[in-house]
Amino acid sequence: MKQSKSPALKRAKRGRRKNTPMVLLGQKNALAKALWLYHHRKLTQQQVADELGLSRITVVRLLRQALEQGLVRVSLRLDVLRQMELSVQLAQRFNLQEVFIVPTSAADREADIRRAVGEMGALYLENNLRPRQVITIAWGKTLLEVARALNEMPVKGATVAQSLGGLNSGQTFNPYGVASLFGEKLHAPVYQLYVPIMVASKKIRDLFMSDPGVQATLAVARRASLCMVSVGKVDLSATMVQTSFLDASTIDQMRARGAVGDISGRYFDIHGNRILGDVDDRIISLSWEDFQSIKNVMAVVCGLEKRKAILGALRTRLFKRMIIDDQTALAVLEERQD
Repeated sequence: MKQSKSPALKRAKRGRRKNTPMVLLGQKNALAKALWLYHHRKLTQQQVADELGLSRITVVRLLRQALEQGLVRVSLRLDVLRQMELSVQLAQRFNLQEVFIVPTSAADREADIRRAVGEMGALYLENNLRPRQVITIAWGKTLLEVARALNEMPVKGATVAQSLGGLNSGQTFNPYGVASLFGEKLHAPVYQLYVPIMVASKKIRDLFMSDPGVQATLAVARRASLCMVSVGKVDLSATMVQTSFLDASTIDQMRARGAVGDISGRYFDIHGNRILGDVDDRIISLSWEDFQSIKNVMAVVCGLEKRKAILGALRTRLFKRMIIDDQTALAVLEERQD
């Protein structure tokens, strides 16, 4: 009569089969094969474990052992490392929560860099937009590139609101096109400010600000959980001049008072201090205090010619996140800090 095998003997045999690959390979061979499968064949840790008949914990231990023994060297490309260093330096110096550095090359034109920065801005939105958000948008050429690069992605309950006026005199750049394009891409309603960004006097500004439609749009903009702005410069090539909102004489006056840039029409000096007075009194946009109360304000900026404007903007502390090209980021860090 055939004698049945005991349960203990069955367990012992099962145990020997499980450990066989380790015995056959040996410690060094198991280590080498685990490295080959994980780093060269690109298998996951679990797949390596299955291939060798080991537990995943054992594979993790082998990979860690290889790193400690110098069998594996982890390195970063110099351009990637440079971007990380610039990002950390900017974040630490200006108390930013996140900085995204966009790589460029010496052969890139101004339009190429603006387009690349816009694509990064679109990527940020696509990964961070949530249902029922209010997104407040300024306008400018850089933010237009963000809108163009944004993939069509309906966001349930999202609303887009313009943060400043934009009516102009038939110029080629259409301020309303930026917010409208955001709304089209997100399938979201858009609250536009159908008024000029700047009017002739404070009295006229106050009249516009008392209009129910203007008040309603700005009220929506103030509820934003995400605000995306750019930084303007103070010279004759500025968008505010090209769209006929400011003339050469006003630009000269603003520069004489120390203005280096603006955020949504609110001007500041190199130290981040506000430039108050006639121009600020005639602007129709969210106020300085409104921007301070919005938790997530992101600046999307580029261009070496804007380095002083960007430095002053960073010192305003109005935003906590920034997307910037690598050349300008380096120039801002190297700009005199006085």
